This record gives sequence, structure tokens and C-alpha cells, in this order.
Amino acid sequence: MQQVVYIANPVSGLIHVFRLDEGELVSLQEVQTGGEVQPLVISPDRRWLYAGVRPDFKVLSYPIGADGRLGAPASAPLAGSASHTCTDATGRLFFAASYAFNHLSVSPMDQDGRVQAPHQRIDDLMASHSVTLLADEQESPSLLVACLKDDAIRRFALGDDGRLTPHPRGDLHTAPGAGPRHLARHPSNGDLYCLNELDGTLNRYHREEDGRIQECESLDMLPPGYEGERWGADLHLTPNGRFLYTSERASSLLTLFGVDEQDGSLTLLDHFATESCPRGFAIDHSGHYLIATGQESHNVAVHRIASETGQLSLSSRHPVGKGAMWVRVLMLDGRPA
Repeated sequence: MQQVVYIANPVSGLIHVFRLDEGELVSLQEVQTGGEVQPLVISPDRRWLYAGVRPDFKVLSYPIGADGRLGAPASAPLAGSASHTCTDATGRLFFAASYAFNHLSVSPMDQDGRVQAPHQRIDDLMASHSVTLLADEQESPSLLVACLKDDAIRRFALGDDGRLTPHPRGDLHTAPGAGPRHLARHPSNGDLYCLNELDGTLNRYHREEDGRIQECESLDMLPPGYEGERWGADLHLTPNGRFLYTSERASSLLTLFGVDEQDGSLTLLDHFATESCPRGFAIDHSGHYLIATGQESHNVAVHRIASETGQLSLSSRHPVGKGAMWVRVLMLDGRPA
């Protein structure tokens, strides 16, 4: 399996491109974006890397070469600074949540996959921190927007015209003061997970066949007796759905949860030290490695994942640019010709 890792470093303005080789990162390229590069997302066909940049409020569409290196980008404006982005399942729409500007924007793409200027903006989404596509629903696809200051996950239906409308099922709500930040989807059992930044908790929701989303449980992701600051950051599942990991910046800890194969319930299994202030991380497509950035250490750590237990062990560390934040992993094998 050939894999490429992209790391965004907003303070340096760099995207680092690495080849993942048996737990080591081999440098392929450093790309200067000309701004504070933050959210990264890979197109569904794996031919483009989209990078949100501030303070000019734009998205750069980088073509991905055969070996994962990035070509010269196309640029398109955004309505505000992007904190998190995603695309639709077909690669025709680009969604950007703006925490600072309290909105979500929708941008079309041209026939080749380059992002264009937004054609819709939805305002009054207070501290909209992330946007997540639900493309596997029986009805039309929908989007979930985690709004930290609203303690709500706003839900929108995506129409055939590429525009969003409020979802008839309504929104989801977290505990007061929880601060919903990032969402993740289980690969097979229909569950959704919400990492709450302010109270350091993890919520699990289940999607019913009729489209309802019900909260099932909420767990603390920090060790028993922890009394420090709570500053949750990111969450990801292994490809087989057996393990879920979260990161917390104040403690610089990764937390491991087991996912029950029968009912989907979560069990907190362990905590692991990683880079200082792990704002972003990713899990590779084999499920063998967890790659975590250190926003304050300016390093990235590659942790090996034990296949049977989910336990982490440090495989390697690598220096990167300042403020390392976003991680995306591309599988080169099997890309369309």
C-alpha cells in the first residue's frame, strides 16, 4: 500500500508532503502556500488536495501527481477564514465552515475538480467549527455543522441544485457548555461521534433508518481525577471501526476507546502521551499508524497501532514547520487512471 501524508503548518505557511514507509515519514516536498494554511481535504477521486488559507480567505486547489507531490494550485475566494472543510461524495461541491465568521459556505467545482467562488453562505452558525457530510442516507445527503458556541450540531439537507436547506429532522444539541467541535462517522454501524472541545467529552449518536439521530452516551476522554484545563481537539476511527481515538491539547494526550462490535457502545481503554498540543491527527488507510502533529513542538509523531488491542507505541518523530496542525493521508494505490 503506497501512502502519502500531507501536513499543514499555518505559522510557516507550509504543506509538508511525506511518503509513509513502515512507520517512517520520508520527505517528498515542501510547498509554500503564501499564507496561514489550515484545513486540508482530499477530493473523492484522490486527484486534488484542497487547502484553506488565511488571511486572504481563499482555497487553493492543488493537483496531486502520480507520486503524491503537489502541482501548481488554482485559487478561489472564500467568504471568510475556513476552520474545517469537506466535499460532497461526487466531488462537485466544496463546503467550508468558518469559526471566526460564524457561517458555512458552499462552492461549486469545475469539471476538472477545481474549487470556484461560493454560491451560497449560511450565516448565524455561532463558532461553526466543522462540517461533515452524511452521504449514505436513504433520502438526500445531509450536512452536519458543529457550532461550538451554540452547543448545537446544525443539520442541513443537500438538494440536487447544490444548495442547503434546514433539515426536516432538525438539529442536535449537546450539554450546555460542551462546545461541539469535530465529528466522525463509524464506517459500518451507523454511529456518529462528536468531540466536545470545552468539557472534554465524547458523544455517541446512532442514526436510525428513518433519519432520526439519537444520542446514546457521553464519556469523559480524560483520565479519572484530571483537574487541568480541558481543550479537546480531534477524533478519528480505525478503518475497521474497532477503535476510536481522541486528542486533547492541554494534557497532550491521545485517548483510546474500544467500539463494541454488537451494540456500538464505547469503552475507554487507555491514554497515551504524544506531541505537545496535538491539534490534529490522522490514521492511515491500513489502520497500522496514527500520525499526530504537535502545534507547539513543531514535530509530527508516528504511533504504531497494535491490531488486536489498539495500544499505541511510538514509531518515529519528524520535524516539520511551525504550528503543525492538519494531517491528511492519501492512498495512491487504485487511483483512477
